[in-house]
Amino acid sequence: MNASTIVLMAIVLALIGRWSHNEPTVSAKLVVEAVFVLVVIAMLDQGQTQGVAQGFAWLIFAAVILSKNSPLTGIAKVVTAK
Repeated sequence: MNASTIVLMAIVLALIGRWSHNEPTVSAKLVVEAVFVLVVIAMLDQGQTQGVAQGFAWLIFAAVILSKNSPLTGIAKVVTAK
């Protein structure tokens, strides 16, 4: 799996997480940040820097999963509320 795909999955999870916490899903700031990260990782995802790009991509993915707006915490809130 290449780094660009991992970052794209992280972006989608971040959007789902914001939606699951009833926050504005898309904002101009979020779009600019997502495009910037995706472009930088895509540029690094070639040649000798591919390993570095994958490392950063997995760190970004972990940060999204462990954030306060994670889809996992949104699911947990729904399950515990019942």
